[in-house]
Amino acid sequence: MTTPLPVGTRVRHYGQQWPAARSGTATVLEAKGPCSDGSWEYRVLATQDFARSPGPDNPETRETWWNSTATIPAPAAG
Repeated sequence: MTTPLPVGTRVRHYGQQWPAARSGTATVLEAKGPCSDGSWEYRVLATQDFARSPGPDNPETRETWWNSTATIPAPAAG
């Protein structure tokens, strides 16, 4: 990936393959890079429980870093 995803982009981790994850399980807060391999590091606001969909009982309150090779943008809403 040559350009980073914009801040505010809804994303999911490549390990999150269930259908509800397609709308995103995290939001990009920051991008750093590019790394020596051309990838980017994204600081994201993700769900507390990685294995469950976002919701009132699983809020997106955990900051973590995901590499762009493991980050999938959610389809645009609408």
